Amino acid sequence: MEYFFDNEEKQKELKRILDEWQGTPFRHQCGVKGMGCDCSYFVARVLEELGILKWRKNLMPDYPKDWHFHTTKELVKEQVEKELRCEPIGLDLFSNGDIILFHFGKASSHMGIFFDGYIYRSLEGVGVCRTSAYEKSLKKRMRFAYRILK
Repeated sequence: MEYFFDNEEKQKELKRILDEWQGTPFRHQCGVKGMGCDCSYFVARVLEELGILKWRKNLMPDYPKDWHFHTTKELVKEQVEKELRCEPIGLDLFSNGDIILFHFGKASSHMGIFFDGYIYRSLEGVGVCRTSAYEKSLKKRMRFAYRILK
């Protein structure tokens, strides 16, 4: 199987884009670098910049902020599998560019991108930041991971 980020140049481009997004404030259902984004728009826009995802509003359809407290349906997982050419991977050996989904509430409702031991993601009240992928409180919420195919 060939993966999109097997190429070192693609990894450098990903790192540059992730760094450019850092500090963008959190804003629900927004995806504008430097202005505001939520976690799914952040991932979608990064993948768009890399040419992986064609322009679209978001990986997720419109959704209320608290949807994940009211359903156990894995909407984020379903949308990632529908919109991205990817394959599921285990939660133990990540590679740069892997998409990680996290369980908050009753379903997976948060996502980020793995790079060099960190998860880049957008957090309410924080914005786009990087967090250690090995942080215990974060690791226990990881539910699904995907590797992007060429």
